[in-house]
Amino acid sequence: MGYVTDTNCEALQVKRLFIADNSVHFNGIGGPNPTLTTQALATRTAEKIVTKYFS
Repeated sequence: MGYVTDTNCEALQVKRLFIADNSVHFNGIGGPNPTLTTQALATRTAEKIVTKYFS
């Protein structure tokens, strides 16, 4: 994602801190409204959390 999170949106310096909003996009999306992208990112992050900690 960027310099702060890994590809699963987990913060690199704080364990079990997940960031699932527009702030994890590397360069800001710009252009069209990023609402659907943000919703998809939040859903994907939630699935990763469930798989990692609850499965």
